[in-house]
Amino acid sequence: MLMVKAPMPLRKLTCLGRVKSPLYCRSHASFFGGSQEKSPTNYTMSSQNKFGLLFDIDGVLLRGKTPIPEAIEAMKMVYKEGQFIVPTVFCTNAFGQRERKVASLEAALNIKVDPDQVIMSQSPLEMFTDYHDKTVLVVGPEHDGGFYDVAKELGFTKMITLDDLRKAYPYLDWVDRKKWPTEEVQDDPDFPTIEAVLILGEPLNWEGALQLILDVIQTNGRPNHTPELGPQQIPVLASNMDLQWMAKSPIPRFGNGAFLVCLEALYEKLTGQPLKYEGLVGKPSEVTYQYSLKLMEEFAEKLDQDEINTVYCFGDNPLSDVYGANLFTKTLKKARKEGKVNVCHVASLEKCISVLVGTGVWNPSEPEPEEIEVDYGHRDLPFNPQLCKANMIATDVHQALKDVFEKEGVSNSCCE
Repeated sequence: MLMVKAPMPLRKLTCLGRVKSPLYCRSHASFFGGSQEKSPTNYTMSSQNKFGLLFDIDGVLLRGKTPIPEAIEAMKMVYKEGQFIVPTVFCTNAFGQRERKVASLEAALNIKVDPDQVIMSQSPLEMFTDYHDKTVLVVGPEHDGGFYDVAKELGFTKMITLDDLRKAYPYLDWVDRKKWPTEEVQDDPDFPTIEAVLILGEPLNWEGALQLILDVIQTNGRPNHTPELGPQQIPVLASNMDLQWMAKSPIPRFGNGAFLVCLEALYEKLTGQPLKYEGLVGKPSEVTYQYSLKLMEEFAEKLDQDEINTVYCFGDNPLSDVYGANLFTKTLKKARKEGKVNVCHVASLEKCISVLVGTGVWNPSEPEPEEIEVDYGHRDLPFNPQLCKANMIATDVHQALKDVFEKEGVSNSCCE
């Protein structure tokens, strides 16, 4: 169950990083056509507008660092005279330092973005403060700031890397024969016991990484000991459950979700037990939407917008973006029905509208999402085809945004 303490601004929470109740997330867990003619772009917002926009990035706005042309036109609709006219946040399952993603968005789309508008896959881990002072094995990519610096920015203070493990225990990693010891060496007797594993994204050289992570989990953090299987498993935290993502390749590429599938399969094969996670963040986890929408509320205050009733969530992945938005709406409705509005922490929100675009993982030539028969989602999220069905579908984000503005009754004062 998702548990959160009393509301406080996430910007302050990020700086303090010391809320001693972890945001705990063990995951359970209409087609709108549109004309293709040139669209009016000079839109006028009114005080009656009570909606916000949540954009995925890869496959919706960018392909790698290259902008999708329609995304540039879409941003012209919401970004006027140096500022956003609608509460807008960007939520991605990508890994990396927030400032680097901000720079990519600004350069590609000709907009100015506040870092507080960008939620990376690992961003909600800022709130898992119970683990920040533990000795943690940190695994992840080297790009966009690197996993070590990203973990440090999240608040983790006692970090062990795979290279640290290889140095301390030279006989563990026998995958790469170039790294085999050429003479007799000893394990480091003073190496600390690892208390948790943090997977920020898929590392390089999966085979060696999988071996060492499994060594740590099976030995309760002491990989120079024999495996100790019992009722308690060392805590594992992971961000980004996407099996695939869309870059510049014409077909989707493996994401961190693929790495997690390998880890889970190997652990169960070796132990006969399923791997357990203490935290899973990134879309479609509810905690990520909660975190994102709280930031959106703060942004709305800067625009003097009193409340947000509806958030339109634009994405290209039915089993990540669409599933997550629909799941959060389902959770929100249940919380309101049970009188537990504060559980979702977003006071005025009534629903998220999932908006699927055809410029990324999902291709418009494929069957519509409700016809999905293969579950590409994470193991801990029960497959529900109805949650993969988008509320709105459009060829691209520009067309989708025009449909949203029409639905919300946003007026325009001139035509191109």
